[in-house]
Amino acid sequence: MKELKTWIRRLYTAPGTVDLVAMDSRRRLFPAPLRRFIQARDDTCRTPYCDAPIRHHDHIIPWYDGGTTSLANGAGLCEACNHTKELPGWKAQPRTGPRHTVEITTPTGHSYHSTAPPLPGNGLSGTCPGGTSQ
Repeated sequence: MKELKTWIRRLYTAPGTVDLVAMDSRRRLFPAPLRRFIQARDDTCRTPYCDAPIRHHDHIIPWYDGGTTSLANGAGLCEACNHTKELPGWKAQPRTGPRHTVEITTPTGHSYHSTAPPLPGNGLSGTCPGGTSQ
């Protein structure tokens, strides 16, 4: 008898829209389709004022602290920013916003928000993809 190999993954959309906002994953590492999604959404490093190319796809809330491997908890970062956020005193949290938003708090207590840039061709002109100081 030939064995069937089927994967079932739940996809979640925002209420009242067809925007994909999450999908199930029990993995620690981001699977290739999710990495590509994060790459397309974030474009460059999500740390405010850093426009370096994305080298790491990482958990905003660390996996070892219960952070999920999900679109909402994922961010594209350059290598330097990814290593920096693991140092004592740094904290990152997903926040609600018009698009995927991350709040980053530095060891000095300063907080910055990073909002994903609008996708090309969506009609949202004049918005800045970088973070803003709070």
